Amino acid sequence: MADYNEIKGNVFSALGTAADITRGLVGKAADKTKDVAKITKLNMELNSEKETVQKAYLEMGKLYYETHKSAPEGFFVQLCDEITLANQHISKLNVEIDGLKAGKSSDISVEFTEVKDDADTKPASDEDFVKEDDKPAE
Repeated sequence: MADYNEIKGNVFSALGTAADITRGLVGKAADKTKDVAKITKLNMELNSEKETVQKAYLEMGKLYYETHKSAPEGFFVQLCDEITLANQHISKLNVEIDGLKAGKSSDISVEFTEVKDDADTKPASDEDFVKEDDKPAE
């Protein structure tokens, strides 16, 4: 019987060790999950702040352009010129789009004629079409 009790003790000891290891792994997994959730939350906050900065930069740039477009200084000259040219092109494109929407195009003239169904015109039949079998051999 001593052998049985010894084996029983070893099994319970091994099970206790396995349980301790499992509890440790579960604890580590829970901690890692909390860390991942916290990182996700912080990344969302970070992206929100970056978006706020980008919006402020955009507004600052618009404000600078509007107040200095007639006399920009330094390297802003080229950027202001690019914006001015792009705005002019945008205006031209909008005019062209509006013209097309209104049906006014100075480049192309299209005339529509009414097509009447003549009683003398016979409908197409199978003989009017070329079949693949009827093609001459090459």
